[in-house]
Amino acid sequence: MKILAGFPARNVFALGVVAVALSACASADVSAIKRVDQNTINSVKVTEVNVTVETPKPHPQLKAALAEELSKSVPACSKGEKPYVMNVAVVDFEEQDVAKSIFLGDEIELSGRVELVDVATGEQIGEYFVDRSFFWGGFVGAAMMSDAERSLSEGFAESVCEEVFGVAPEKES
Repeated sequence: MKILAGFPARNVFALGVVAVALSACASADVSAIKRVDQNTINSVKVTEVNVTVETPKPHPQLKAALAEELSKSVPACSKGEKPYVMNVAVVDFEEQDVAKSIFLGDEIELSGRVELVDVATGEQIGEYFVDRSFFWGGFVGAAMMSDAERSLSEGFAESVCEEVFGVAPEKES
């Protein structure tokens, strides 16, 4: 049986299996709960990052990875002079299911609130909701996401830099 001219059905099936085995997709969404105006955001210099995990299950590796990535990326993205604290509360973290991902595909997700607080006054000037997810399928996708906490934390920090501060984070070389 021929499905496509010149391609036996088994070849088409094999190509489909390869496509699923190599598939992956990332998405990010940042919503302003309390948007900071451009003049104010240009004056912000994040001098401290605090991360809390408000999920039913504790995730110490996630907390450490997110704190490290934000502490590394955000001070370089916030180029102002006035010191601010960034408080991040993780409200959802969906871990991978390796068996499911290999056969059906799976998604991991990291969601949290990001708050900017003036160091001098303690006043909150802005709040954002960040949702970062990654969908993959097959063996390659499962292997790529073996360190999901680190991968999502890097993406979360990138989203904060790009969407809150309007700056693409500097990549390590």
